[in-house]
Amino acid sequence: MATLTTEKTAAPGGHEPPDTGARHKLTAVTGLAALSLDAMASVAYGPEAIVLVLAAAGGYGLGFTLPVTLAIAGLLAVLVASYRQVIAAFPDGGGSYAVAKAHLGRRTSLVAAGSLVLDYVLNVAVAVTAGVAALTSAFPGLYGDRLWICLAVLVLITGVNLRGIVDSARAFLVPTAVFVGAILVMIAVGLFRDAPVSTVAADGHASVLAADATTVGALLLLKAFASGCSALTGVEAIANAVPSFRAPAARRAMRAEVALGVLLGAMLIGLSVLISRFGLQPVEGVTVLAQLADASLGHHTAFYVVQFATMVLLALSANTSFGGLPVLLKLLARDNHVPHVFGLKADRQVHRHGVVWLAVVSAALLVFSGGDTNTLVPLFAIGVFVGFTIAQTGMVLHWRRERGPRWAGRAVLNGLGAVLTGVLAV
Repeated sequence: MATLTTEKTAAPGGHEPPDTGARHKLTAVTGLAALSLDAMASVAYGPEAIVLVLAAAGGYGLGFTLPVTLAIAGLLAVLVASYRQVIAAFPDGGGSYAVAKAHLGRRTSLVAAGSLVLDYVLNVAVAVTAGVAALTSAFPGLYGDRLWICLAVLVLITGVNLRGIVDSARAFLVPTAVFVGAILVMIAVGLFRDAPVSTVAADGHASVLAADATTVGALLLLKAFASGCSALTGVEAIANAVPSFRAPAARRAMRAEVALGVLLGAMLIGLSVLISRFGLQPVEGVTVLAQLADASLGHHTAFYVVQFATMVLLALSANTSFGGLPVLLKLLARDNHVPHVFGLKADRQVHRHGVVWLAVVSAALLVFSGGDTNTLVPLFAIGVFVGFTIAQTGMVLHWRRERGPRWAGRAVLNGLGAVLTGVLAV
């Protein structure tokens, strides 16, 4: 049985185990794998969310897919720059909770903490159900057992994380690299195609495209933008778990944040270019990403590699929550907002009680939803953008009070982020 110790920050008189040292901490690369799986995997449903909204205006509406994606990429750049500032200013982690606690008061900090907890829990449920949905799309015979498959995947991920976040990070490096590589290859090959090489994946499936509209209203474009911003989930996870990195932790975390932004932005823009290039239309029962893989790579081995890599990464993207939520619960325990048991660490530097609690609540959501992603997604954005807005607003006050070098420019950047994410939250 693992021996539990209380962190110094969690309870008076506690002592860290003489332990393992930096071996159980993250580098920039392993941190990217452990904490950014959610954001990376979101390219599987972010572009699709845009297309499904714009499809209400027919083919004319789909012509706005790329402009909407470019706007989302711009917001991504603002958020990455903003969260680099959060990491530097709050190296103890906690993200929007830590910012709100320091500058917006206790009540706002608890709202931020609540939104983060909601985001983390829903991320696990959404990621697992979406990953299993990719599997059942490839093998329809498994559809009736999707809930049991979801629960089995959750048990597997929980077990891996109980061994320690760094161990799980190393385990997830290969799937992350395969997924990102597969998507980038698909984009590169597709850019050299004049037309789809295959439409087998969509054949026989009903189109959900409406009749062509003569105009596309601002509200529809705003809805498409907000829906597509589901691809930005997970951008804050690195800032929430800075203490999990090796020293200098803040510098390594900032590097991981930039790498995340570059990779995610490149994939989102590339996929949207292909959607426009191939004139893709959304159909029932087949994901947009599957259609793109079919059109770019053909309906053979490469197609299934993309599908399998997507399925695996979506399932494993739940690891973002298992890395970030226990650290947040530790901070809440230190501030007496949750039981102090969440401040305990096992001998592998694991906040075991936080990991187990997250798994139990996520399992309940899986059972509630019946393993259906669409039941959970509407709740997902609430926690995400509330947390974004609170963090950016708090950072504006932080720079006003600190008034260090170039504080005005930094405050403007965070203020812009607060306005944009606040509109999306509403």
